[in-house]
Amino acid sequence: MKIYVIWFVAAFLLIILEPLMPGLVIIWFGLGALFAGILALLGAGFYVQLITFALVSVLSLIFVRKWVSKEEEKPQGVGAERLIGMKGKVISKIPAGDFGVVLVDGEEWRALCNEECGEGEQVLVEKIEGTHLLVKKIKE
Repeated sequence: MKIYVIWFVAAFLLIILEPLMPGLVIIWFGLGALFAGILALLGAGFYVQLITFALVSVLSLIFVRKWVSKEEEKPQGVGAERLIGMKGKVISKIPAGDFGVVLVDGEEWRALCNEECGEGEQVLVEKIEGTHLLVKKIKE
């Protein structure tokens, strides 16, 4: 059996089995095996393949995991609180200091804004009070 087939099978299995593991554990080795398999297919020597496997695995572990952990650190609100900081689109005109309707995260909400917002304009959700949103017009 060709060595590149072994690398590709290992990569496939490691990447496919990742969802069964808690957290991101083995995908890094799958990426390393994929790159090593590509080099094997191109005719690189076995030691070059091993070094590539190790380097890609370690570097992807360090850099991608760091990026993923930053995304996970962002606070996630519960219920309507998750909308704070999201952008929305005005679907029913909001007169200054009065209510209108905005679409945020696929949901329609009553919204209050200190300045007039026309249909189609973008707003930012600043706060939630009861059953309506307090929004701010996004200046373009």
